[in-house]
Amino acid sequence: MGIYQRGQKYYIDYRFQGRRIRECAGFDRDMAEKALVARKGEIVQERFQLAKMKHIRFDIFAKQYMDCAKTDKRSWERDERLLKKLTPFFGDRVLNDISPFLIESYKKKRLEEVKPATVNREIALLKHMYNLAIRWRKASHNPMMDVRLLREEPFQERVLSPEEITKILAACTEYSRPVVLAAIHTGMRLGEILSLRWRQVDLKQRVITLTHTKNGRLRKVPINDTLFETLKALKEKNGSEFVYTYNRTGKPVQKFQTAWLAALRRAGVPRCRFHDLRHTFASHLVAAGVDLVTVKELLGHSNIITTMRYAHSAPEQKKQAVAVLNERFSAQDGHKLVTKAVSLSG
Repeated sequence: MGIYQRGQKYYIDYRFQGRRIRECAGFDRDMAEKALVARKGEIVQERFQLAKMKHIRFDIFAKQYMDCAKTDKRSWERDERLLKKLTPFFGDRVLNDISPFLIESYKKKRLEEVKPATVNREIALLKHMYNLAIRWRKASHNPMMDVRLLREEPFQERVLSPEEITKILAACTEYSRPVVLAAIHTGMRLGEILSLRWRQVDLKQRVITLTHTKNGRLRKVPINDTLFETLKALKEKNGSEFVYTYNRTGKPVQKFQTAWLAALRRAGVPRCRFHDLRHTFASHLVAAGVDLVTVKELLGHSNIITTMRYAHSAPEQKKQAVAVLNERFSAQDGHKLVTKAVSLSG
């Protein structure tokens, strides 16, 4: 029996009826020591209830998890999509019988269908669910502790040029163009845009107040002239509480992927995610001389290191940067340096 630490969490490690059990005990070592003492006492006094946990099937626990996720998580819809892949494979098995080997088999099977990044998102959810199951006393150990994530190829973010932006806007429909404009001129996430209500938009003060953000912090986004004219036109013909609605039905826009891909296809712009508009927003601000602190506040990041990942230099900027050396070192001086280097090597 013992205690070990992974990341910021402490785990207790003990045996019961010949089985090794590892259990998350929280972020405090003292609490982990107390939990281990308690487990020892339960085992000695034959009060340990591992047998009761053993009968909980994955599909039943998945439903219990989703009931809680819908209350506590903003991203519960994503979890629901991921569970549609996990449940057919693990559904009829009890939680304590799912082994690292079985999870590795799942990874291998899914790799035949999707990319490593997708598999990693699915098994990361599995790990999170097991941590909750242990906390709720529905599982004795987390098999994901012995499973590694797959190596992912780094994703190349796209920063659109002004010409590409013009093409995309021209290819948008009447209802999709305002959504794309909002992303380009505010850097807002798609979820923030589609959930936007008129009560959050102050056209007089020219500011948008975002209350349901990724980090849970309130954020105010200024409205520039281009976005102001767009929002003003929408306000005049929109009777809904939502800012962005379908023209025919008047219902709020809930999904945008199909419209986005159609606009890219018509514009002839390849491999571009909607989220790349957020990178484009940040990168063009930095290129225009806006400081990173201001960009950080506009994007709503808690840490400026995150903002630096969004602020990409365009290829032309990099060429201009190294071209500065042409002015620092003349061609004649450069020739002397090269000649000297050659003579030394000889």
